Amino acid sequence: MAAPGSTERTTLKRIAHKASFSQQELYRILDSNLVAHVGIIFDDAPLVIPMTYGRVGNTLYLHGSSGSRLMRALAQNPKVCISITKLNALKVARSTFNSGMNYDAAVIFGEAKLVADDKKAWALDAISDAILPGRMQEVRPSTKKEAAATVIIEIELDETSVKISNGVVEDEPEDLGTGVWAGLVPLRTVVGEPTPADAETAALELPASVKRFISDYPDNRLRNS
Repeated sequence: MAAPGSTERTTLKRIAHKASFSQQELYRILDSNLVAHVGIIFDDAPLVIPMTYGRVGNTLYLHGSSGSRLMRALAQNPKVCISITKLNALKVARSTFNSGMNYDAAVIFGEAKLVADDKKAWALDAISDAILPGRMQEVRPSTKKEAAATVIIEIELDETSVKISNGVVEDEPEDLGTGVWAGLVPLRTVVGEPTPADAETAALELPASVKRFISDYPDNRLRNS
């Protein structure tokens, strides 16, 4: 297990003081988000696809349709670059040059490996539980047909980069006292009111997994760190 930023291409060259070398910080970023942007080469051109994911230990799991172009591309070239970012605030300075953002970001380099059929059901459960913990105990198991239509890949978290920006607004001395507002604008994701799918579910109580997600998001995903 290699720490973030320990290889040549994961070492931050610019604004290096924002780099984190903590594996726990990497896990925190992964476990507190829901969407990963997966970059591949497809038909000799770059392609980035947003995907849900799940982490178990030092391994990231992604799933998709067996007929998707992502899975076809990975069969030919398994190298991937994955980016996950949580935006926390806008830094509004007295100049656009000094304005920016506060964020937690992780970049993962790796080689995607196909999850074997005998491990597929377990991996599917792991991804589902990462998105909505406890839901697997409330629904029917996946069918063989559904599993056959799904491809799951795994990427070891052995070459990663973590960058954390949580600074204050820093203006040039000559910009101070000019009557221009500066400050932080916090950003956060909130969970809305659940909407029943139909008349049947409208008459049912919210399941425990959904209640827990509403009350704890995003902290409910911080379970593997």
